[in-house]
Amino acid sequence: MYQPNPIILREYDIRGTYGKNLFEADATWLGEHFGSLLHDNGGKTVVVCRDGRSSSPALHAVLCNALIDCGLEVLDIGVGPTPMSYFAGFELNADATLMITGSHNPKDDNGIKITLRNKPFFGTQIQNLLLQEVTKKPGGNYTEHKDVFDKYVKRVLLRHTFKKPLRIAWDAGNGAAGPVIEAFCKDLSKHSHVPLFTNIDCNFPNHHPDPSVPENLSHLIAAVKENNCDIGFAFDGDADRVGIVDSTGHIIAGDELVAIISHAILQDAKGGTIIADVKCSNHTFNAITAAGGKPVMERTGHSWIKQAMIQHNAIFAGEMSGHMFFKHGYYGFDDGLYAAIFLLNYIQTLEVNFSDLVAQLPKAYSTPEIRLNCNEREKLQIIHDLKKKLTDAGKSFNEIDGVRVENTYGWWLVRASNTQSALIVRAEGSTEQDLQTILKELKAFGIKIDR
Repeated sequence: MYQPNPIILREYDIRGTYGKNLFEADATWLGEHFGSLLHDNGGKTVVVCRDGRSSSPALHAVLCNALIDCGLEVLDIGVGPTPMSYFAGFELNADATLMITGSHNPKDDNGIKITLRNKPFFGTQIQNLLLQEVTKKPGGNYTEHKDVFDKYVKRVLLRHTFKKPLRIAWDAGNGAAGPVIEAFCKDLSKHSHVPLFTNIDCNFPNHHPDPSVPENLSHLIAAVKENNCDIGFAFDGDADRVGIVDSTGHIIAGDELVAIISHAILQDAKGGTIIADVKCSNHTFNAITAAGGKPVMERTGHSWIKQAMIQHNAIFAGEMSGHMFFKHGYYGFDDGLYAAIFLLNYIQTLEVNFSDLVAQLPKAYSTPEIRLNCNEREKLQIIHDLKKKLTDAGKSFNEIDGVRVENTYGWWLVRASNTQSALIVRAEGSTEQDLQTILKELKAFGIKIDR
């Protein structure tokens, strides 16, 4: 019986390099095992969507066939961003969604994100598919639902209320966000638009679609400055994350964006609970409190955040990486495109320019998100050893996700990435001198970074 390479059974999804450790056989395996699980538990319908990567059509074809063989009805919504697949789960009242995407990973990578009854399917649920008995059933069917695209665009724009014209730059990075951005530019005709790289191209010829990496925002920054834009948006390959620059070309950090959006949402939902991930600045949690909200720190990862939002009945959540999750007024999933429209609405109500608002944010003396490459086994061992060193040294730490050490003068974090073979490191001080002290402390515990 076929078994997938264990390395592709990731924490949040199925993910690997096509032709190396990810093959059509793996999509068939997932379709048979997840399809059997779904059917055995009374499920009947599953949404399937795919991004524009070169391997996506082949994976899509065998995945759909496997699901049909399990007696399920496949609701194919075509090519689109991951948030559109989540939306389709609600719109079509489907029992599950399967999104074929490599997200922000290199062009030869691909994978499948899964939801079950509009909730994330991840962690041990994915691992337990190895134990699932395959039971093929008759009665499967396949239907196309191409109208979901227009319905998704209409739903995202539902909250848009025009107040004053803005000039907006959009960078789709040749990813799945492109057609949606083109629709935005057409429907939001009272604004001026500067669209970049909206044609889907699996080779990503202009830059890699990962807005959390500053180099990938150079085209957007140039477009904002050259066209005197009020704001610029960039999206990752499947558009569940957003990156933002203001009119000066300044890159808004993910945790700064969480603070800004939290303030806006709390104007309508005073006292609501808002979640930020463990990589976010203390300034972010303080800003949520100051705006009348209840901040909660949770582990990084879109699946974990969604689960925590349900547990805490949170109205909003955000991650340093650019995942923004809106429950107040929306569905609760991460949607970079919705985040952009939400922010456009908000800045139209401001008496100051968006860049002025950004300038008023507390100055953070911090490192960016630093990736230290290491293999899967090594990164986990380093975290284990680090916890022992801290315990032996009598240092207290938060281990909700890796290790976060708080001091009176700042904090530092080391965690294992769940999407890459890397450690993620971040540090912040109250002053530049405090930051240097924290970096020395990191080094003393065996974590050395160049800065």
